[in-house]
Amino acid sequence: MIAAAIFILCVREWSVLPDGKTHIHVLDIGQGDSIFIEGPSGQQIIVDGGRDLAPLEHLGRRMSFFDREIDLLILSHPNLDHMAAFPAILERYRVKAVLMTGIEFDLPAYTQMARLIQQKKIPVIIADPAKDIDLGNGLRLDILWPRPVYMGRTMKGDINDSSIVIKVVYGEDSLLLTGDMEEKEEAEVLASGANIDVDILKVAHHGSRSSTSTGFLLAASPDLAIISVGRDNDYGHPHPWVMRRLKHFGVPVRTTAEEGTIDIVMDGK
Repeated sequence: MIAAAIFILCVREWSVLPDGKTHIHVLDIGQGDSIFIEGPSGQQIIVDGGRDLAPLEHLGRRMSFFDREIDLLILSHPNLDHMAAFPAILERYRVKAVLMTGIEFDLPAYTQMARLIQQKKIPVIIADPAKDIDLGNGLRLDILWPRPVYMGRTMKGDINDSSIVIKVVYGEDSLLLTGDMEEKEEAEVLASGANIDVDILKVAHHGSRSSTSTGFLLAASPDLAIISVGRDNDYGHPHPWVMRRLKHFGVPVRTTAEEGTIDIVMDGK
């Protein structure tokens, strides 16, 4: 019995070893966002933390049993459906760095997250399009937006439009992460001249009608769109207009509501 358990553990540990590719896991966590990225040499990045503790369960299944380190935690913006699990993750794992805007926002989970970051003396990286993040072995985070203007400030307007926009690049493969950005922020990104042409688009705001404008979609020209969305959610996401727009431009769509966790492999080629 013990030998069988050891064998199963060894097989599991072997399966999570780095394989020289970048693995993107858009986690099935209901109506929210949480993405786990495993780099080619074992880098581990979490983008957003869902609306409850479900991301913790996914990490337990995808990380080594003995691994309690996360290289980078990214908070696109402080809405509860994007960060509920972050305080628990910060308590249970040794997080090496946190990428965020530093915007002021009245949310208990956000306050708790900030307190833990301070207590554990975790380095904070403020999102800045002038400073990309090189994670090594060809994996790079190209920060496209916003400019570093929110640190310690309260935003006037919709907090969604402070979302960090990141182009994940591995070799010739690319993925655009958009948080909950809406048309106003999409227009700002386009006006900045940022290159948003990508292979895969993580559709903003769970497929809300207020995002994925025609101009933004044309500039991104993705080969695949992924939507993180809850089954039978109360918001009507993804909106039929967005789905029709994606279909009109010939972009295949995959949703977590239909498939569960969506796994993408980037080989860099």
